[in-house]
Formats: sequence, structure tokens, C-alpha cells
Amino acid sequence: MLNTCKITIFFLLFTLFFSCKTRKDLLYLQDIKDLEVLDVPGPSPEYRIKPDDNLYVNIQTVNPVINQLFNPSQGTTGSGGTQQTFGSPASSYISGYAVDLTGAITLPVIGTVTVVGKTVIETQAFIQQKANVYLKDASVQVKILNFKVTLLGELRNPGVYNNYSSNMTVLEAIGMAGGVTENAQISQLLVVRRTPTGSKSYRLDLSKKKLLASEAYFLQPNDVIYVNADRMKNIRLTMPTYSFILSAVTTIMLMLQYFRY
Repeated sequence: MLNTCKITIFFLLFTLFFSCKTRKDLLYLQDIKDLEVLDVPGPSPEYRIKPDDNLYVNIQTVNPVINQLFNPSQGTTGSGGTQQTFGSPASSYISGYAVDLTGAITLPVIGTVTVVGKTVIETQAFIQQKANVYLKDASVQVKILNFKVTLLGELRNPGVYNNYSSNMTVLEAIGMAGGVTENAQISQLLVVRRTPTGSKSYRLDLSKKKLLASEAYFLQPNDVIYVNADRMKNIRLTMPTYSFILSAVTTIMLMLQYFRY
């Protein structure tokens, strides 16, 4: 009976050891010291437009009729201006200008404009030059509508997330997905990025400050982020079952001991 109790205690301690992760295992940037000034490089090179990208092109003039021609997704206001009517990412995407396989978009009046290989700022300046030829006092604004990232693996809310700012970091993306689960292995995060020559992968360690200097810290449109599961996940998941079985066996053995004496 004494040996049985010892085995039970040992197994319970073993279960407790493997079923828990310390707070440090899930702590981001844990090697940064208080008030430490980091020499972190700036964002990776600006994203260059590719075929199949979808662009928001807003051309405004003093003429509301012309504005409506260039921006059919907008409604006129009582003051003669325009008002955004985008109601969802899907409607925004449909109302955008798709970059065709030749790398161009087609705008009313202005015609075909080649944008592939240009940054958003370069594209905006290029369209502005074209608009100045046909329109008076035109103002051009360009944004990328398909800046979305896919988050998979050990996250609380995995899925596809849209970004409407000019840049996005890995930490911001993980925050949008609700953070990692207790089974995440934050030292082996994978980022897969599409490039003109094929897909490129990066391995990031969220627990180290060197993450901030990685080329993949600043995300690009259509990046895929995968958070690996900890290697002990399956053991932790099956421990409750083993514990139940052992408890049942121990109970039966104790009952047998009781009735024997």
C-alpha cells in the first residue's frame, strides 16, 4: 500500500511538471532590459506593387461630377464634397482598381497606367502627373487594399486580417489574432512571404530582441504567419487521461487491500 501511494504521488508530480508552462516561456522580448535603448533598423524596403494587387485610387477636383466619375464608390455630400461609402473589406476590394497581368490599371479619362514595380508613393506621384494633364487642380491618393496577412497555428483567433495602415509588424498581427495560446512555441514563429522569384521563409524568435532587427518584423501584403505548437503539447493534452486511469487503478488496489485485511 505504501508503494502504491509513492507511485501515485510521483505520477501526480510528473503530471504537474509537464502540464504547466512558466510565464517566461510565453514572454515576448524577454532579454530587453529596463530603459534599454535599442539600435533597431528601420522598416524593410517599401512594398512594390505586383500583378493581382488591388489599389484604392482617389482623385479629387473642384468639380463634384468629375469626382463621381473617378470615385463611383463615393457619394456626394450636401456641401459638394464626397463621402466614403465603403462598408466592408469586400466592398472596398470590389471598388478598387485591380492590377492586371501586364502590371497596369485602367482609370477613367486618364487611361492605362503601368504601376507594377512601383511603391505606393511612386504610383501616387505617377498618377498625379497623368491627372494634371487632363484635370484642373487634381489631388491624387493611392493605397493598397489587399494588405492582408494570414495567421495560423497556436493563436487564440487565427484567420485572415486586413490592414489599412502603411505598415504592420509581426507583434501587431499577433495582437490582432488575440495573442498566442499557452501551447505556442514563440521561439519558432514562421513567416512565409511571396517574392517575384518564389516564396521566402523566415524563422523568428519572439522571445529575443533580435526580432526587431529581422527583415520579416515588418510584414508585407499576403504574408503568412504560422505559430508552431510546443513539442510537449501532446504530452500535456494526454496527461489528464493518464492521470484518470492511474487514479482508477490506485482506487481499485486500495479497495482490494482494504477487503484483504
